Formats: sequence, structure tokens, C-alpha cells
Amino acid sequence: MASQVRPRDGNTHSLLYPGAFDTHVHVFDPELGPYAAGRAYTPEDAPLKKLIAFNQILSSNPSSNTLVLVQPSPYNNDCSVLIQCLQKLKNQNIKAFGIAVLDLDNTTDAQLNEMHDLGIRGIRLNFQADGKEVSTDNLVAALHRTADRIRYLQGWMIQLFVPGWIWDNLHDIILELPVKIIADHLGGLRGSSKLSSDFKSVPMSQPGFKSLLSLAKQSRVVVKISGLYRVSSDTSSTYSDLQSIIETFAREIPDQVIWGSDWPHTGEGQNRLERRLDVKEPFRTIDNFAILDRLYDWMGSGGYQKMLVDNPRRLYPS
Repeated sequence: MASQVRPRDGNTHSLLYPGAFDTHVHVFDPELGPYAAGRAYTPEDAPLKKLIAFNQILSSNPSSNTLVLVQPSPYNNDCSVLIQCLQKLKNQNIKAFGIAVLDLDNTTDAQLNEMHDLGIRGIRLNFQADGKEVSTDNLVAALHRTADRIRYLQGWMIQLFVPGWIWDNLHDIILELPVKIIADHLGGLRGSSKLSSDFKSVPMSQPGFKSLLSLAKQSRVVVKISGLYRVSSDTSSTYSDLQSIIETFAREIPDQVIWGSDWPHTGEGQNRLERRLDVKEPFRTIDNFAILDRLYDWMGSGGYQKMLVDNPRRLYPS
């Protein structure tokens, strides 16, 4: 089961506003295309029709919303499923964009332009899905190689799924890149429930926090408020140990945050090192309404509107 849907209680803050963007969703459909042989895990099925149904349940006006499909790691750099889904959404008059994972050495400029016409607006670099240690040197090389290739495509960005500490290593490099960066899942910053004793009392002192905030203030990075369950273990309070971090974002970088549901809520990379590929990994059960309620409380009405509607509309213009 990909998400938990609880009865409506009259609180409209837990519904997506008209014109909202869900900037981080995945489709897993082996009928549309096979998974990569060297993938880190095999997910349960999450076809496009279930994604559309999820968005309709969560929205006050689904017809006005926009989805951003992110290439998930089990497909590696084969974007055929992503491309098929974007075309299907276009045929259904559902507004959508995409973030791809590509082998740029074997992708032509003509192919990139075709992807752009279909709504793809960036490339994802995922250094978390397999649970292995992150090499800063490899990441920096990938950043430069990717930025140099996509810098001429209007509106294209690099989306990074990395641990929070690495922003200290990337700060000066990102300032010089010719494209913007999207920081997945709070940029990997963690709530106190997932921090060592040195940082539990003041989560904002954790490595990477100041660098990520600095980059966002300089409009070089957009922070995606998503996957709270990836950076907090405090499930009983709906991840309240992230409150101080998100309130800081709302106060100091209100124009540089966006939201993504992270549907269908996949598992963790560190749990996959010994997992068999012939066993499908179940999705998490997540109360998305409760998370949206929390975010409204922490960000305030103005910050919530910017996060859901104004900021992503500027990032993904029609």
C-alpha cells in the first residue's frame, strides 16, 4: 500500500491548493519497461493510474495541479517508462514535467531536445539509493559533466539526492555551476531523531546546514520539502523534530522551497545492501494529509502557498 488516506476532518490545509505542484513522484510499471539488471532493489508496482488517483485524493482541484515525475533508480538511465508516462499525461491533459537520469555520453542533443519538448527539465544524480558511501570527487565530476551538457537547455536543472553533510564540500563548486540545483528531501538534512548526540539539541548545527542555506539564499539551490520519513524517525509526532529546520527555511528562504509527496514512498538505501532482487520491496504507509497539516503549521499560510504553488510555477513555467 503506497499511502494512507484518512477521512477528511474539515481541515482544508491538508489538501493541495489549486494550482499546486507535486514535484517528486515516481512510476514503477514493469509492463511499460523492464527494470535495470544492476538495480539496488525491485519495488512493488505503482502504475500511472494509481499516481493520478493519489493526486486526485490529495487535491482540492486536481485539474489545476502539475506533477513532476522523477526517474527512479530501478530503471537506471533507461527513461522509456518516464517518457511514456509523460506522453500519457499529455494525452489526458494533465500538466506534467519530468526529471531524467541519463547516460549523457550516449544521448544526442537531438534526443535532449525531444525530451525537453515532452516536459523534461533536468537530470537527477542519485547518490543515496544504493546505500553506499558517497565519493565527493565522483559527485563533483558528475556535476561538472552534467552541467556542461545541459546548460544550453532552457530551464534545465540538476536534482541531487545526497547526504546533508556534503553541501559543505559542494558549496563553492555549486556557486560556479551554470545551472540551478534542486536538493532532494530537505537536502539530506536530518531531524534530531537521526542525528548523533553532538547535534541532537541543535539540528541547525549539523554539517551541511549552513552551506545549503547559503546556497539557497543566493538562489543557487532550491530545497525540496519531501520525504520527511527519510530524514526523521519521529513518526509518532509526524516528524516534529524537523520543525526547527523547516521553520528556518520558511523564514529565511521562503522563495527557494518546493514540495513533493515522494509517492509511492519507497524504502531506504541502507536497507538494500543484502536484499534480493526477486523479492519486491513494499512501499511505506504514509499519512500524507498529516504531513501537509504539519507543513502548513510550520510554514504559515504565505510560506505554504509559495511552497505549493508560486515557487514551483516559477521553476517549471508553462
